[in-house]
Amino acid sequence: MYRLIFVCLISCFAAPWLPAQNLVTNHQLLWQISGKGLKKPSYLFGSYHSNDSRIFKLSDSTFSALYAADAVVLEADIYQLFVTEDMRLGEANLKFDPNGKPYTSSNRASETKYGSEDGRPQFLDLYFQQMGYNMGKGFYALETIEDQIEALDFVYERSNAQRSLEDLKFTQDNLLNAYLRGDIEHVRTIIQNQMNHSRAAYDRLIVKRNVTMANGIDTLCRRQSLFIAVGAGHLAGEEGIIQLLRKKGYHVRQVVANYSEPKSDAEKKLQQFNSYTYVSKTRGFKAVFGGKPLLDTNVAYYRLIYQEMGQGNSYIIEIEDLQDSDLGSYAADVINVPEKSSITKVMHQGKIEAYEGIGYEYAAGLSWKRVFIVNGKLVKLICYGGNKFMNSNRPKNFFDKVVFE
Repeated sequence: MYRLIFVCLISCFAAPWLPAQNLVTNHQLLWQISGKGLKKPSYLFGSYHSNDSRIFKLSDSTFSALYAADAVVLEADIYQLFVTEDMRLGEANLKFDPNGKPYTSSNRASETKYGSEDGRPQFLDLYFQQMGYNMGKGFYALETIEDQIEALDFVYERSNAQRSLEDLKFTQDNLLNAYLRGDIEHVRTIIQNQMNHSRAAYDRLIVKRNVTMANGIDTLCRRQSLFIAVGAGHLAGEEGIIQLLRKKGYHVRQVVANYSEPKSDAEKKLQQFNSYTYVSKTRGFKAVFGGKPLLDTNVAYYRLIYQEMGQGNSYIIEIEDLQDSDLGSYAADVINVPEKSSITKVMHQGKIEAYEGIGYEYAAGLSWKRVFIVNGKLVKLICYGGNKFMNSNRPKNFFDKVVFE
């Protein structure tokens, strides 16, 4: 077990204009990759697949490495999941008052596959990918989503361990605490112990993938400087990515974690990229999302989607050919209004007649929708999420930021 050592750099003798800093010398999540003829170093960061706010308290050097890198590298391209996955563990619990207005019958934060609504909008890995896109950086994946699913299926099929929910929660709490300390060896040990029923499972999920990812990093870091984020359990040990890169001839050293108060310059600069303005010249609109959206090419009509996968919220723009220009006569059918609900006539951008309300969305349940006609096309703006999201003004705020020229 590593022990954290906090060193306060500001004392009564320090210059008053210097920011206060804490150094954590045994925090081993960020590593610099240099040598072997690299023109610029790359940085390897141990991530945690969660939207828990505590893991977003990143060190100054982590923010600096992310800001300065030419490209972001993750285990897989998470954006591919935007069109196939709903990260909510259950739909929002909506009811309707006597006037047909919706409300949530629970103030509880909805749970998601990466945490809950009380956490950050994205889980940590997707935050890095999103920030890279927002800043115009390149992106690379070390493996495919299909590779990850196959590895997880392999582990699941060989797992005979029956554990109670209390045991699982205890293990997860230990894993998170080890991660927050930056103790990557303890993280690795916990994961290995979780799979002590099968060495083959550990080899498939961790060891084999470590080799694949180290080979990918070796290829990519020769081209440009990278910010690489992979699960912290892949870093430590003789079979971990750090040692594999060293065996390839790279110099891999730990970067000491420092935390400034107030925020460092790099963190402040990154905050300028917390949104993404998407412009479609062919469709004649612009929209503001939290990050870069994805165009769904699996459907015959125009469908643009962005997900906050940590909190389980989705934002969608659909544009289709018209069947009938008299929208008012069939707006309720377009919105797919449930019984006891109602729709409201509104003015989009103050000039476009639109209809708004709660309606059913295929595979998503009840969703906020605003529909209108512009440029001879039917436009549908759709939002859905957890209990808190569905009972907030966030859907309408998004609708208002979709502007047609």
